[in-house]
Amino acid sequence: MISTRLDSNVPHRKSLNRLLSKRGYCSRQEAERLIREGKVRVNAQTIRNPFQVVPIDAHLEIAGEPTPSEKPLHYAAMNKRRGTLTTSSDEHARKTVYDDLRPFLTQTGITERLFAVGRLDKDTDGLLLFTNDSAFADFLTNPDNHIPKTYRARLARPVSDSELEPLRNGITLEVRGNEYLAKPSSLVRLSPRLVELALTEGKNREVRRLFDAIGNKVERLTRIKFGNLVLSELNLEAGETRFVQKEDIWNH
Repeated sequence: MISTRLDSNVPHRKSLNRLLSKRGYCSRQEAERLIREGKVRVNAQTIRNPFQVVPIDAHLEIAGEPTPSEKPLHYAAMNKRRGTLTTSSDEHARKTVYDDLRPFLTQTGITERLFAVGRLDKDTDGLLLFTNDSAFADFLTNPDNHIPKTYRARLARPVSDSELEPLRNGITLEVRGNEYLAKPSSLVRLSPRLVELALTEGKNREVRRLFDAIGNKVERLTRIKFGNLVLSELNLEAGETRFVQKEDIWNH
């Protein structure tokens, strides 16, 4: 049996199957199986409901599973191809980022499961990180830490600086019935149809919804930077992956 606690002061809660997946133990489907079989204890209590909401910093015990803390930690960057899903498997047999990641893992001899740090939607390409360091992944994706993710958006029609002003001031968006102010930490118009912007929230399809809000559409979206890591400096072909150092991603 293993025992671990993720150091965190973030007062968030997640369903147990998501928390197991987030910490890098296994996929959500594997988590559901372990939970239903009674192999998972939360704060010394066995829980059999995969969807029960628990504190994100809960003390977890998983019977018969190797602890990630005993494994070497890996950090990898992929130039995600447009059209691939950020998921470990798809019920409709669509291509996923793991179809591109698996050959890299085989070639480098990595047997540990690496999981994506956040997500890029199917139609977005660019920089996607993978790791088995769940604590660092949580740090990078926690909006309270303000880690910037920079995108380059090609728009359906030209946009003026005055049209971009509402984005600079912040636009109220809604996620699952909750409103929040989406405000890029930086925004630059590179050409009439090309805009570069950085976000720290990481909400689902946030860039696309920002431009929808000002009556424009994103035709092509590429993440070009995550923290300090710059895609163009990695020289990666579409679908290619390489190791990076933790300090290259964020060392503040």
